[in-house]
Amino acid sequence: MRQPTLIKLISMAALMAASSIVFSADILSADDTVFWEGTETLDGNVPAEACTAMSCPVYELELAEPGARLRVGIATPYRTNTIAIELLNPAGELVASDSTDNQFNSEAQVDNPQTGLWTIRVRPAGAERASYRLRAKLESKTQEATVAEGPVRQLLPNLRTVPPYEFTFTAPLNPLNGLYPPDTVNPPASVLGHGLYSCTADEAAPKIAGGAEAKICLRLTSGPINIGSGLYDMRFQLTEDIQDGHAELHPEEALSRIVVGPMEQAIHSSDGSVEFVNAGTYSFHPTHAHFHDDYILSYYLYKVLDSDTGLMERVGEGSKSGFCPADQLWGNWDKFEQGFEKPGGDSPGGSCFSPTNGVVGLSVGWGDVYRWQRPGQYVEFYGQGNGKYVIWSMVDENNNVIEEDETDNTSYAYVEIQGTDVTILERGWGQSPWDTNKTVFTGPHPTQRSTDNNEMVPSNPPEQQFSGGGSMGLFTILLLLLWAARPILQRKPSLID
Repeated sequence: MRQPTLIKLISMAALMAASSIVFSADILSADDTVFWEGTETLDGNVPAEACTAMSCPVYELELAEPGARLRVGIATPYRTNTIAIELLNPAGELVASDSTDNQFNSEAQVDNPQTGLWTIRVRPAGAERASYRLRAKLESKTQEATVAEGPVRQLLPNLRTVPPYEFTFTAPLNPLNGLYPPDTVNPPASVLGHGLYSCTADEAAPKIAGGAEAKICLRLTSGPINIGSGLYDMRFQLTEDIQDGHAELHPEEALSRIVVGPMEQAIHSSDGSVEFVNAGTYSFHPTHAHFHDDYILSYYLYKVLDSDTGLMERVGEGSKSGFCPADQLWGNWDKFEQGFEKPGGDSPGGSCFSPTNGVVGLSVGWGDVYRWQRPGQYVEFYGQGNGKYVIWSMVDENNNVIEEDETDNTSYAYVEIQGTDVTILERGWGQSPWDTNKTVFTGPHPTQRSTDNNEMVPSNPPEQQFSGGGSMGLFTILLLLLWAARPILQRKPSLID
């Protein structure tokens, strides 16, 4: 039997539409913003020269007037997916690019961009079914210039935490789980879906050896974020501290803090000056093989006694974790506050590894997560059973860091546990689901929340691009095909040839 002619026509329309889809232009004036939700997932590792509009979605952006800087950013839920964003000027020249290489967020920038029609190309550079979001802003004045204006003032960090997620009772298989390899090198220790153990050797070790004597570890992912106006910038000098007698060996903490010394916070001011103040301690973590800002994160477990009133009881805690964070995710998607000073970094050879010029920190607007595989990423669950729980992630519990706001350092996850199954019921900033000042996080990105959707606008209808240089909307194509099909549609009694 021959294929129905009407179906043939519709198939032709689909093929024509699929040949090259471009999202039609949004218009930006100075200090305007636009947000897009990616409508497709990205796969593969596509070289720039091999891009098509099907493998590399294209967004058009009309700059209606001059500006100081064009900023185009991207977010993806997993840092294992690398996605490049490439900016082409009105002449079609590639003038800026960046990628989410081991990051959740990235941004490409162009200073003094010319007016006209710009192209944003989104290219998978090592991705597997990766979703994404985009945002853009044309700044009339750069963020750096704005900060420098006005009276001289301190620019302090404001530390918050990524609400806990990725809960599991299965520890990582890799015994070197604290080193720098990517997340994929630390698979769970399980056989046929059953976890072999929940706590790593260093976590379960006796306290006399520097362990935590952990028994049942509810593992989690979380990390610090800096959404203040200034850097989270912590400094240390191990070599100098050894010479001056300020560094101490801690053999009783050989698995976690073998060497400990005094940490300083660098407080930056708007005129570029820097002041140093005492701020707790740093240590060398043998399992992580780099230096940490001590006790920057604390984890606590609360059992929910009454889900109507929010009555809770603290029943467990985790180790107070040191961190060496890197700029890998944005704390706020809807605010173009992110800076690129990069005071620290946990990449091999970065300043977290330096015994002579050590720096631990986060740029303005940036954060990081330590996933459940890393040492110390757990709360003790021993003695607990099925039920509902709240897990806290608290930053700077000892108030070693001078911040803009010392009252917003806690995030939570509200979960239900049945056996080894953990279901997240809610997560957000605040102390619990019953906190009237909470901010609820939703969506796949670690810091995505419901208020982001208020800023999101759908992409403009796609336009069909033809190699001959003209363009025609998909709706127009369908209308023309239906017009051509009138004799078939009017034929009786059948639409089949």
